[in-house]
Amino acid sequence: MKSTLIFKRNTIYFFTSFIWTATLSVLPQIYFMANYPEHKNTFLSLFLLLGTLASIAGILTSQNDKFFSAMIAPACRRNRLTICCTLTMAASFSGLLWLKNLSFYFACFILMKFVSNLFYNCIDRFFVSESDREQLEIHVRSNLFFQLLGIMFAPLYFSFFAAQTMQTIVLIWIIALLSIIFIVENPKENSPDFRENERSFPQIKFTFCDQLFAAYSALILTAVTMLISMMIYILKDYYQFNNPTAKGGTIIGVISIFAVITVLMSGFFAKRQIKTKNNPKFSAKPNGIAIFILILIILVFYLKISRSYSILLCLCSCAGISYGIFLFCTRSYASSASENTGLISIYNNLPNYASLACYLLTLSLSLTAKTHGLDFSKLMLGIILTFFVLAFITLYLMTMKNKIFRKKGRVGLE
Repeated sequence: MKSTLIFKRNTIYFFTSFIWTATLSVLPQIYFMANYPEHKNTFLSLFLLLGTLASIAGILTSQNDKFFSAMIAPACRRNRLTICCTLTMAASFSGLLWLKNLSFYFACFILMKFVSNLFYNCIDRFFVSESDREQLEIHVRSNLFFQLLGIMFAPLYFSFFAAQTMQTIVLIWIIALLSIIFIVENPKENSPDFRENERSFPQIKFTFCDQLFAAYSALILTAVTMLISMMIYILKDYYQFNNPTAKGGTIIGVISIFAVITVLMSGFFAKRQIKTKNNPKFSAKPNGIAIFILILIILVFYLKISRSYSILLCLCSCAGISYGIFLFCTRSYASSASENTGLISIYNNLPNYASLACYLLTLSLSLTAKTHGLDFSKLMLGIILTFFVLAFITLYLMTMKNKIFRKKGRVGLE
């Protein structure tokens, strides 16, 4: 019964993931290719950069404990927050589908980014803080499942049906209303998942290992964000494929499909990678293998070893497996460690900081490529490869630090 309730309430993560992915990898790309083709790289980078700043502002607002307590504490207030934010997200996203004016398009984008991230972090902090160990494991799996489902479905859908405006608006509102129905609670009921009187706000105490973990996660997220946001342009300009929107959306969908499968089969990794009792630990082995595979795949893209779209799809399926391992391991560690460090809020904001770094780099690369006549896509792939290598090095440092810590612990016990 508990697992069913947790899975139902977590459908909200599908909605947020769906609209975030659409506005990262497909919709703005289509908009700028249609309206500003000569400046599409620069405009897209600037647009997504400002959207990321709005996302960071939303999460930072939700991290204020007084604000969080005021918005979350009573069930009736949580319901109002859920309804208001979800309807605002649906309305602003609908505006992105039919507005042509750049100023109004930008306003809807900023509003959606701010509200969706504020709501996401508020509700996620609440779910994590109110879950016992068994519920937390279910929450992590269902959270990742619905997020990856949104990441998988959005690019595939919008790659083929972006022109079907009314159909898409109806779909968005159906998803939004279903999310509200599944998450809204009866204020008169005391569900074990929502304990009102045991609330505490963890103090953020970052150890050096936590800092390495955050740096490792940020590096991977930055590289993946750069790859996904520019995939359509890479296929169009670097590989010169026909119909790059559909092919790019399919590649992103394949990555997400295999990431979903990996998360669903993550029991193997959970037993060997996460110990959630008094001292959560992060094992580098599955992550090291995953990052090494990602490095090899990006090398194939960079060197154009194969121009076959089918081979690229096969490689991206391996990338999806690697990305799924990364997401499950990092999300599990952040949730289990948040009891002592408040790591979950920081982890939830890492994609925004990663996006900020991504779009600043993309904007700089776009201007550099235009000024010096360089290949923008090749520069992008080189930077992505560099970030994966840096992540691998950071993971190695985490491993060395953990080994030193364990040796010191044994000496102390002896």
